[in-house]
Amino acid sequence: MAALEAGTFKPVEVIMHPVPSGRGNEDGSPLEYSEAPIELNAEDSAFIQRRLRQSLSRYARPVVEDKDVASQVPGMVRELLASSESLIEHSRVIARDLYLKQKWSSPGGLVMTVIGEHAATRCVVIAKMEHQEGMRVEQTKNAEGRRTYKAEHLKDLILGDGTRVFKLGLFTASDQDLLDGHVVDDQQGFGGVADYFIEFLGCQFRQKPDVVTEKFFKTAQTFITNRSQNDPEKNATYEIALLSEMQSSSTAIQPEQFAANHLEEDDQDLFLQNLRDAGVPTNTFPKDTTLVKSKIRRMRISTERGADVFAPPEMHADGSVAIENSADGGSLITVRDNVKRISGASGKRPD
Repeated sequence: MAALEAGTFKPVEVIMHPVPSGRGNEDGSPLEYSEAPIELNAEDSAFIQRRLRQSLSRYARPVVEDKDVASQVPGMVRELLASSESLIEHSRVIARDLYLKQKWSSPGGLVMTVIGEHAATRCVVIAKMEHQEGMRVEQTKNAEGRRTYKAEHLKDLILGDGTRVFKLGLFTASDQDLLDGHVVDDQQGFGGVADYFIEFLGCQFRQKPDVVTEKFFKTAQTFITNRSQNDPEKNATYEIALLSEMQSSSTAIQPEQFAANHLEEDDQDLFLQNLRDAGVPTNTFPKDTTLVKSKIRRMRISTERGADVFAPPEMHADGSVAIENSADGGSLITVRDNVKRISGASGKRPD
């Protein structure tokens, strides 16, 4: 699977179909389909590029085609990756199928099918965007000749920087048997994606959140060990930051933000590259600590002579546990707390 490079996406051909709010039915009124792609000027192209790049750069999750899901989308995407000949026809089916699949509470919007480029490779994007309404206000004069304003309600399309991208899927051409790509659901946030949208696309997630979270944690710990072998203070600072990140109430992990907030500048790019090499996303992904719960409860400080000190991360954060480099080249570990008991090496109370 090709890595996502959101900043390289460029739209080439775009067609939009308006869909009402709520879920459609097989016997309902037909949608008012567009009959031709948009004639993109530079401003239109720049807007679509900017909005889709923005969404892709935040919460995109890798997906792969699921043969067990009955969806027409993967087949149509394959054809569009090869040729634009069926763009109008396929885009209508895509808009209709999304309308039939979406939730009853789904807002109305515009379903776009985009032929574009991603990392110099042809791609197909399927996206649902907000269809905004607005008021056009013009200065005029009333019957008495006094200056006033008149407002005209606009039901036609308004596209601006406030326009929301609700959901999107990006797929690129490859020589793999199964179609793969990335999905974003801005309505869910923090990497969540509505089940019906994944089903509509005929895909499944490549990696489950608990597996990705575990891989992030293990990769980060290995990086910390390698980069702070001779610096106990740095090791403690990095390790506590990692444990605090894992224990926080946040439902997502943001590796780029973690690196910027907690790692020294010389370590930030290398850390993110280590994650990429391990197959861990560097943009935001959902956090699920199920597989690492037992490993993130306490930090363990081990010394060369076999001493181990266990402490919860918050004790380091409030200064109750401190690690300092001493003048003689050793390390000083300070624990400020009330002694509850001293036990044998097994951890059990002595008889």
